[in-house]
Amino acid sequence: MSEGTESMDKTQTTIHSYNTNAKAYAGKFMEYAPYVSQVNEFAKFLAPDDEVLDVGCGPGNVAKQLLAAKPLKITGIDLSGEMVRLAAANAPTGKFLCRDIRQAEFPSRQFDAVILSFCIVHLSEAEAQALLRKAVSWLKDQGVLYLSFMAGKKAGFEQTSFSQDPIYFNYYNRDEVERFLSRQGVTVFHSAEQGYLEKDGTLTNDIFLFGKRL
Repeated sequence: MSEGTESMDKTQTTIHSYNTNAKAYAGKFMEYAPYVSQVNEFAKFLAPDDEVLDVGCGPGNVAKQLLAAKPLKITGIDLSGEMVRLAAANAPTGKFLCRDIRQAEFPSRQFDAVILSFCIVHLSEAEAQALLRKAVSWLKDQGVLYLSFMAGKKAGFEQTSFSQDPIYFNYYNRDEVERFLSRQGVTVFHSAEQGYLEKDGTLTNDIFLFGKRL
């Protein structure tokens, strides 16, 4: 099987699962306290009317939380049509588009902030690095980046607490991600780790990084 076919398969399967289980995902994570606390912390580094890009916006949970903190100009993109529909309902002042985050293009230095909340976890390492390079290029000088992912060394399809359908997950090394961001000209100024209890009783470490483009 070619790399392109594998990529298409993992993406199509994952998006199908999110379309099928979008409401269940929203029910679990729209007000999930550990994630809300990180978003509220990030909101402190934004100013009213800042332009914000939410990459892999899901049901609009991050957008809704940020808008509750400050009036912002938010654009969100996600390949799941159901997630985009929910995001538009949950954060009606935002602009939400159904787009493949791997192929998204925006002008250089357009946004004051770029959000990547648990979206690189559905990408291969090469895809994640390509997306992060573009995300940094979309930031204005002194713009801020929000990045969250799961720490680990595995990759493959999993069932989750919100979906019995398979979803592709890729786990990342925290130090390697921070070094990669540094090479892109981003200084990480906030780093946090929180445990997430999986349906099988195991604990996954969620990582939250805030960075600034210099």
